[in-house]
Amino acid sequence: MKSKLPKAWGSGPIRLNGVEIECAILMDGTPILNKGRMMKALKRPWRGKSRSDSPTFIGAMNLQPFIKSELRALFAGIEYLDKGRKVTGYDAKILPLVCQVYRDAQRASALTASQLPTAQACEVLSDAFAITGLTALIYEQLGYEKFKHPEAFRMLIESYMAEEVRKWSKEYPDELFFQMDRIYGNQPTTSRNRPMYYAKFIRKYIYTPIEKGEILRELDTRNPRNKKGNRKYRHHSHLSVDVGLPAMKAQIWQVLATLKISSDKRRFENNYARMMGQAFQENLFYDLP
Repeated sequence: MKSKLPKAWGSGPIRLNGVEIECAILMDGTPILNKGRMMKALKRPWRGKSRSDSPTFIGAMNLQPFIKSELRALFAGIEYLDKGRKVTGYDAKILPLVCQVYRDAQRASALTASQLPTAQACEVLSDAFAITGLTALIYEQLGYEKFKHPEAFRMLIESYMAEEVRKWSKEYPDELFFQMDRIYGNQPTTSRNRPMYYAKFIRKYIYTPIEKGEILRELDTRNPRNKKGNRKYRHHSHLSVDVGLPAMKAQIWQVLATLKISSDKRRFENNYARMMGQAFQENLFYDLP
């Protein structure tokens, strides 16, 4: 029934890869891409029927081995109400996952000649996602911001938060701490003997960049320190599975990649600032033997 469908907070076109794509944002903050415009975003010619049980834009048989379960789960789409009209779309995170399929297939030399332009479009799109994030782009272009809609900012923050505290799970890869040990010049550490400044590192480089520190401030409020200075839960236990955790993991992998190309802490700070578009102090002697 229509009354039970989620409602759109707002909708409209955004510019993506030089193409106007109809998008929407649901009341819970979920960003939506118009189901009928995915071919345009991927710079693919329209075909009326898929050759597999996957949607047309990724229906070619040679692509099926590269489609993971996370992507298949999004194929059903989402029905919602936009100004009283029933519309079907996809959760916007489908597009980066589709791009990854084409990139993986290209690396495996599995693409046909006609699919190469789509793979090239996916490279461009993936580079754009790495800088802004597709969700952030939709939020920005549709005006889902604090100063344009008083309730939107609170809705955005809530979308990152889990309704209930999740059971503890390991979210930080061991490689992250291995690289931190290396740039700080420490002997290999474990969860039992890591220095306190590693926690400050994670706050600064993992949590603070997410929504300009607003998520970290919310986590500090929901998960305060006790009189001994400890917190009852790990911050990531409060993050939602659909929005909060993916945002944190995306930031972890960006930081890890930057750590890997940095020989010491100073170079990491410069490389990280460069990646984030911030001012940095380059050392003129870095490239000298």
